[in-house]
Amino acid sequence: MKLGRKFIGADINLGAIQTTTKRLINVANELKEDNEKYTGFEVYNVNNYDFFRNPVEAKDLLIDALGIQKFDGNNVYDGELDGRMIKIMPVNRITTKSDLEELKANLPYQKFEKRKAENPLDPVERITIVCMGHEPDVKPSLEQDLNNYNIDIEILDILKDKSDLQFKRDSEAVIDIEENKLIIKEFYPMNLLQKLSLQKEYIEDWKQMVESVMIDWNYDGAVMEPKEIDIAEKNELVKGEYDIPENATNIKIKITDLLSETYEKEIKINE
Repeated sequence: MKLGRKFIGADINLGAIQTTTKRLINVANELKEDNEKYTGFEVYNVNNYDFFRNPVEAKDLLIDALGIQKFDGNNVYDGELDGRMIKIMPVNRITTKSDLEELKANLPYQKFEKRKAENPLDPVERITIVCMGHEPDVKPSLEQDLNNYNIDIEILDILKDKSDLQFKRDSEAVIDIEENKLIIKEFYPMNLLQKLSLQKEYIEDWKQMVESVMIDWNYDGAVMEPKEIDIAEKNELVKGEYDIPENATNIKIKITDLLSETYEKEIKINE
């Protein structure tokens, strides 16, 4: 940096990245004080690691990504998925046997006793524990501690099963105004693209992924009243180019993809 060179550094250790960032900030301050050339730097987090630095946000992201029906105010489980009770462990570290103590202390044992008496051969509960890495004996240890009850326990390890984990991402688009036309040059519906990539399907034109385009040429900032409604009919695609009326002021465009997810953008006509 002091030589004015551009460079790229990479590390899988967040602590090392944070230490390096602090050092670069100190170097940057020195360069600025001496009026030397400062190239700047940026930090990029990949593979969803940065999602898990805020425990509260991480839990909500996992609930959304896994499609869990969230429980509010429940001190035992975080939600339900496919008939299984979900417990999300701290995801900023691997789960250990000691992390299970709170779960064991709060389990509804009275309900377990009742279910056991009514249906002795059926599990009294089906529990999935979601974690980001875990000690190998977490499951057998929990089963041993709860051996008075028939409990169906599964471990969903995000690190091992991350291919099943799909975080929702915002769509992106490239939209320009050229010769009094509003032109959608590119559209990237991230969640749909992710699904298509898993199915190994190839898309030649972004319009193939669009259900409709709606445009309000004079958006008031509160209620969208589209005057241009372009819906893809059978065997046809949306146009992607639209004539801008003379009285247009503040344009609001809404693109809906085949998953019914939307991308919205405002464009002031004088921009």
